[in-house]
Amino acid sequence: MYIRKQEFQGLGNESAFLWGARQTGKSTLLKALFPEAPYFDLLLGDEFNRFQRNPSLLREILTASKTNMPVIVDEIQRIPSLLNEVHWLIVNPDGSGCDLF
Repeated sequence: MYIRKQEFQGLGNESAFLWGARQTGKSTLLKALFPEAPYFDLLLGDEFNRFQRNPSLLREILTASKTNMPVIVDEIQRIPSLLNEVHWLIVNPDGSGCDLF
């Protein structure tokens, strides 16, 4: 495994998407950088089914938790309607208080 130095300079309180080829270490990097961050893995069948049935559940969970750290939604492309919830959370930061990856 390669040791990589990745910094998210200038990110501040903004939200970001981390794009890249499969199996290049994106999830591993985010877990290492933000070990305490809420993490939603949509490769897991139960997570996928839960959010597929009710995309607004993401918003409900995050607004209830009032977390003050980044939130990681891995494989979000599997449920495109979740992007509407992410957009709402970005536009309404007082509603969630979190940054999304």
